[in-house]
Amino acid sequence: MAKTRRTWVMIADAACARFFMTEGHDILPVDGAVLENPAAHGHSRDLVSDRPGRTIESVGGAHHAQEPRTDPHRAAKADFAKRVADYVETNAAANKFDDLVMVAPPQMLGDLRGALGRQASARLAGTAAKDLMKIPAAEMKAHLQPILDDPGVRRHRTA
Repeated sequence: MAKTRRTWVMIADAACARFFMTEGHDILPVDGAVLENPAAHGHSRDLVSDRPGRTIESVGGAHHAQEPRTDPHRAAKADFAKRVADYVETNAAANKFDDLVMVAPPQMLGDLRGALGRQASARLAGTAAKDLMKIPAAEMKAHLQPILDDPGVRRHRTA
């Protein structure tokens, strides 16, 4: 008898990540699998600890504020992607799913791909560059089914 593969579908953006599991023809939320990033909605001034450093001109003695090398919001989003990828890697190592499908806006999708660990990367069956975070869980199946039915997403059974 063929074993049905367990597919995790991760829906993410810079502020939140939700997880769903396919069971037969159903797509159900994974209990307790919601990660949030409160820094995504804050102001840049709230993400830095103090005023930027100052520099002195070599000629004339004028003082200027130094701009940070990275945008604090961008850094917070990348940190959140790493935290989500770590969560997925932990669950891949625990064999909670066989295949992984990631759905996220393009920039977040790139951050997530780059942060995935070895085991989660090996289970990555497909991706979709879409923002589905505002879709209620009850309506998610209608939005996810076309992605899961896409031939570019590996969907197979093992004996």
